[in-house]
Amino acid sequence: MAYGTTGSDDTTQEELTLNPIIQVGLNATADDNFYFVENPEEQYIGLYHIHQDGKIMIGAGELGITHEMIPSEIIFQKVTYAAIQETREAVSDIFYKLWFESNTLTDEQLLSLQTTIRDGIKQSGRTEDEPLVFYKKDRNTLENRKDIEGDIFEQLCQYIFDNSITELEGKFSIIQVELPAEGTPPQSTIQYKIKFIDGANVYEINVAKKIGNEFTDILNLSQLTKTKTGSKIDPEKAKEILDTNIFELLPPQPNRQEQINNFFTEFDNLIGPTPVFTDVDGDGVGEQPENFQDDEESRVSHENQIDAFITRLDEQANEDNNNKTLQSMRNKLNSYLGDIDNVNDVLNDLRPEYENVSNGFLKIRKPNQAIILKSPTNDELEFQKEDSYLTDGFTITMWVRFISKTSEGTLFNFGNPLETNGKGFRLETRTSVDSNGNYRRWVRLVVRDDLVRDNHFGDDNVNRRPASLSSPLNFYAERNFHKLYPEIPTGDLNGWYFICATYNPNIVEPNNFDDDYEYIQNKQFWLNHIDENGEVVANSNLGAKCKVEVISKNDLLRARGYKVDDIGVNVLPVDEVDTSPQDDEFGDGDDNDIVVDVVDDIEITNPSNEELPEEETSNVEPMPFSAPTGFNPMTNPMTGTLSPQGQWEWNGVSMTWVAVETQEEETEEETQEEESSEPIATNTPDDIINFGAGGGNY
Repeated sequence: MAYGTTGSDDTTQEELTLNPIIQVGLNATADDNFYFVENPEEQYIGLYHIHQDGKIMIGAGELGITHEMIPSEIIFQKVTYAAIQETREAVSDIFYKLWFESNTLTDEQLLSLQTTIRDGIKQSGRTEDEPLVFYKKDRNTLENRKDIEGDIFEQLCQYIFDNSITELEGKFSIIQVELPAEGTPPQSTIQYKIKFIDGANVYEINVAKKIGNEFTDILNLSQLTKTKTGSKIDPEKAKEILDTNIFELLPPQPNRQEQINNFFTEFDNLIGPTPVFTDVDGDGVGEQPENFQDDEESRVSHENQIDAFITRLDEQANEDNNNKTLQSMRNKLNSYLGDIDNVNDVLNDLRPEYENVSNGFLKIRKPNQAIILKSPTNDELEFQKEDSYLTDGFTITMWVRFISKTSEGTLFNFGNPLETNGKGFRLETRTSVDSNGNYRRWVRLVVRDDLVRDNHFGDDNVNRRPASLSSPLNFYAERNFHKLYPEIPTGDLNGWYFICATYNPNIVEPNNFDDDYEYIQNKQFWLNHIDENGEVVANSNLGAKCKVEVISKNDLLRARGYKVDDIGVNVLPVDEVDTSPQDDEFGDGDDNDIVVDVVDDIEITNPSNEELPEEETSNVEPMPFSAPTGFNPMTNPMTGTLSPQGQWEWNGVSMTWVAVETQEEETEEETQEEESSEPIATNTPDDIINFGAGGGNY
């Protein structure tokens, strides 16, 4: 596109040559060295654009447009000193080479070409006793404008740089021009010049004038010198100073303590800074380094820099640093410190004793006897409206104590999610008999949205199933039930347990997978602790939408720093409690109690202060407070070691309860009571909203 001026028919139209803008919106800074062509001393800072012919003009410009070239707005970029240093050095080398190939200098001539410091200033020509000035670069001797004619040297270097001339051989030569005789008496005078020819471009630089046998008006060639041989040493005086009797060539050797001191000093210099660790799982201990990449790049395996540190991890080591890491050093040191690592000191237990201080608890004694939540106007409760419990999710928490090994039923429910075309959710406890004939209690949360979902997870030997229209229990043998759900020990009937059940609709739960699915047996994945990269995290938003977590009151109080022995509440034997069946609107009663703590505080006591009957003798072994003998976290974790009575197992970190009383250990009285229990009533009439802990034997 071209712009021009159009007048009458007899007016000549002036058309601009096509020279479109090819780059726009460029920005010139102070460091870019842009100046105006018409005023080379005035620097330009701001937006500029570039035309097809290479001309640069101020202003942002519009891509593809051709406009009039205004001379006062054309700018250029000056080549800075640093940009042509290599060119100057190359030209200087050529000058020196040509000069010496053309001249054989005497000592006097060489001195006349060198530079010295005289009267506080640099001067050309020196005597033998005056200091010689050396320059770091050859070009420094040629850039002094007092030593050459005007700016010809600078112009020559600029020309070579601008035209990217790299082959300089053959373009330079030294010429000699005879001048009229000078001096008294008159002597022959020769002007030496270095000539550069590149096509039609010719540069001549005066480098020296020779009058008779002496050089004048010379370039500063301080780098030129000659070696001289001679002897100025007086052997007799040297013997008075120098010790010619050499007994040992080695320096003094350090003793052992000095070697050890030097080793630790060197180690402190090579170990590098300590990484900053972040506590990602909330356990109070940092385990993930914040500056992992920076730390890795500062180690010698990444790049063998002069200030690199010892490689930190074995996985970061290259071939040169195998078994030369901080990790391998730590592992080796462990073998020297067994007497420290493997000794379990018995420490005084300074934890405070815990005392029950709460006002009591609520007993639910009969099947379907529960807390019912109903709207006064028979309208929907807030969690029912538009199925809010499915879209927003919910959490159920409660404290529960079970007084039987075999009781089971509903702890908390709304509707019946297991009926055909049913809806709602249910938190329930069930018991099953394992392959060894022992009763195992487990807790399940069932929710029906579009499918029937619950909180079961995979096990090493049992696969998790995707949600479907039927209960997952339909697909497993009874002996495996306790492996798939959170379990509550049945050996201690005085123990209180806190149950937290959640339904989170935002969790991404796979609905379709086969037996080859990567996480089908990964318990931590279904508990929302494995992310898409396979890393263990606090909450990955992946896994099962339903989750139930259980902790005993003893474990909770220990975690809070209390010394806990037995904080259970004594209860009357079953045969001394009022167990007469009572009918109510929810169904028939049975002879077992549901015990639910409904106070805010978790502590429980005997509110009546009555003297309670002595507890039944228990064969439960107290939890050991120390690790098994021989435990070493690095070399011998002792995983699987049982306590003296075999009821606690060491998992490498802490003791876990493994013993479950068998059916044969129950008293004859308990067996008779369980056999006489009435059927479990878990269904709720259609006209009743049951939002509580009804429907089961506990």
